[in-house]
Amino acid sequence: MTGWTSHLARRGIQAASVQYSGQPDNEVKVDIPAWGWALFLITGAIFAVVMFTTNYTCGMIIPTLAAVEDPNPDIYLQIDTDPNAPKPASSAEETLPRPRPITSKLRTTIRHLRARAGRWSVFRGLSMFLAWLAASSFLTSLLSSLFGLSFFGRSLTQIIVQTLMANMEMAWIHIVISEPSTKRWYQRIPGRSSWRKIAPVAALRSLVDQASFYLPLALGRAFKVLQPTNGSNMLWLSDELPPAKAVIGAMVVLMTSLAVALLIEQPATMVFTRIAASMLPEEDETLVPFDRTFGGKVTPEILGGGRVGILDAWNSFDWSSRIRYLKVVGKALLINIALGTIFGMILLGEARLILGDVFDKGVIALASSS
Repeated sequence: MTGWTSHLARRGIQAASVQYSGQPDNEVKVDIPAWGWALFLITGAIFAVVMFTTNYTCGMIIPTLAAVEDPNPDIYLQIDTDPNAPKPASSAEETLPRPRPITSKLRTTIRHLRARAGRWSVFRGLSMFLAWLAASSFLTSLLSSLFGLSFFGRSLTQIIVQTLMANMEMAWIHIVISEPSTKRWYQRIPGRSSWRKIAPVAALRSLVDQASFYLPLALGRAFKVLQPTNGSNMLWLSDELPPAKAVIGAMVVLMTSLAVALLIEQPATMVFTRIAASMLPEEDETLVPFDRTFGGKVTPEILGGGRVGILDAWNSFDWSSRIRYLKVVGKALLINIALGTIFGMILLGEARLILGDVFDKGVIALASSS
């Protein structure tokens, strides 16, 4: 989503430049005052904080909990967020229906997290996440110089990095789904034997991720909607198509990307999360109901067994749970789109306020060029 936004902004700047190029008398000099830069920087900082918080809590933590939650727990006591609330009689308890899954709603999940793990639980696992991100970035830059920046080289780099970092990702999952622990984040990283169990699953998941990412791009290239820019590996909207066809083609590529992400990439992530959760240490209790036996199909780590298999991780997650998981992911996506739209409108308003007539001329130039 950010790539398309930056591309549209780049096209707008190019259009304005083309409009005034070759016309020295009409050259526009943009003089942004200091308060204008300060306003842009403050807005950008607020946007970055809000988007990171939303992505981390709603886009990572809650989907991880949704991937492991058992909707029909046999033995699990949920801590009531209101300890003073009246309790029903024992006879009435037997006739009460089973409660809805905790992760069925974002608000319910956040309240549950704060009740079980404290106010800042929406950022749980942040230290591990930052360390995992830093290590992944370092390895990516290291391997990119070896395999190059071609599509194949980038995919191979990501597959290797995500496979090598599988233990850190698994540790992050364990921190997110388990009760607060006195251990430091680095003490939660499993050993080499655990990596050997999770590495093949991580490699397969990464392969699916790369295929899901490049499939829509290949579709765009096939229909000439996307084209390389200046001989590079970067793809942008084609200038050869009429504007109407280019917009329609871009929408088709975007919808294909969303469909592939929801139907292929997210299920693969969900399976990886459940397999990683099956290797949760014995002393760690989960924040949400979690069946360590996966419907009796596997002997979990707590009983001396190994990790759950890929098919068992998928089959033990019924369709209602899969739909619930995809709903959580979809809600997070819609929130991001809404926030991006709101902040985009705010930035446009600020640009109009700061630039005045220059902004209007740029909009006119962009409209006339299309």
